[in-house]
Amino acid sequence: MNYCDTREVTFKGDYDIIVVGGGIGGVAAAVAAARNGAKTLLVEKQINLGGLATVGLINWYEPLCDGNGKQVVGGIGEELLRLSIRYGMENLPAQWGGEGRNRCRYDRFATKYSPTVFSLALDVWVKESGVTIRFDTMATYPVMENGKVAGIVAETVSGKEFYACRFVVDATGDASVCVGAGLPTRMGTNYLTYVAHGFTREDTASPDETVFRKWIMRGAVASGQGHPEDHPLLTEYNSDAENAFIAWGKQAMFDHIKDQSKNDRELTSIPTMPQYRKIRCLVGEATFTGKQDCCEDSIGTFGDFRNRGPVFHMPYQCLYNRQVSNLITAGRIVSADGEGWEVARVIPVCALTGQAAGTAAAICLKTKDTFATLDVSELQRILRAQGALF
Repeated sequence: MNYCDTREVTFKGDYDIIVVGGGIGGVAAAVAAARNGAKTLLVEKQINLGGLATVGLINWYEPLCDGNGKQVVGGIGEELLRLSIRYGMENLPAQWGGEGRNRCRYDRFATKYSPTVFSLALDVWVKESGVTIRFDTMATYPVMENGKVAGIVAETVSGKEFYACRFVVDATGDASVCVGAGLPTRMGTNYLTYVAHGFTREDTASPDETVFRKWIMRGAVASGQGHPEDHPLLTEYNSDAENAFIAWGKQAMFDHIKDQSKNDRELTSIPTMPQYRKIRCLVGEATFTGKQDCCEDSIGTFGDFRNRGPVFHMPYQCLYNRQVSNLITAGRIVSADGEGWEVARVIPVCALTGQAAGTAAAICLKTKDTFATLDVSELQRILRAQGALF
């Protein structure tokens, strides 16, 4: 069958910077860009911000410290942690500013939080920074002109829309803008996981238990905890594979709860997005592999959420590929591999790379640079002034 899309495209505005994807990397990038003077649009396919951290129900804000008492992530990374618990539940240790009302897992600068409350708070935080948000807007592909992104085409309830821009931040979580722009990418693998939130009658009668533990339910397979032979790793990323991933998780959760006493438990939230961790990332000018070496183009430091001690630097060159001069990445799709990707995919690093990407775009807007010709020392100066730690 021959098919041609003949629908008219509606022009919806011209922006300095468009950020595609409203997860943690995306909101950090959009706010950083706006705070540095850029007219910024944030395009989100869901109707709530936060991505995996909110609608994905993965509500643990991983450590901002090295595990030995030293804070290694600041700036927007810390600002977002404080926001995540400002209006909702938390178990942040007292030495890091927690109220101490809920039992914490350990002494690191990390916390559980309410994903629903955090998502609502993100709306206000982003808008107060001067960012325009377009919800329920699915960015389908970048429009390319002379090797640069001229804008983004999106699908909405009104039809096909076009948003023009000078710079783009890909914070999609699957590097779809990079793919559409013709940049090289690297595929990841994912365990079939499904995390939902709920409680039981027994939980509600146990005031000594932290509320966060009792609201977490898992399906048959927990991410990173081994993998039965009949549940292979997900190694493809396409519509068929994604639908299988979603169907498996929902069925696993239903099987988990269906024989429980219906009057003794309640399932309060199920995810509204696939709980992928590592789908696809950019192959950038550099690739973060998990080495602890300092680098001249560092955009900030971060720790290992799994282990105490290691402190890493994220190279700026991991955020872009010079083949497309006005496109940069943020979040779990920055150029990384192996252990590096595992360490870099979590909330604090997504916030760190988002802040750097949005700031870099705002600088390039003023200086007429590309991401490859940007004065990295100026980027570092501004990031330091705005709270990033090195």
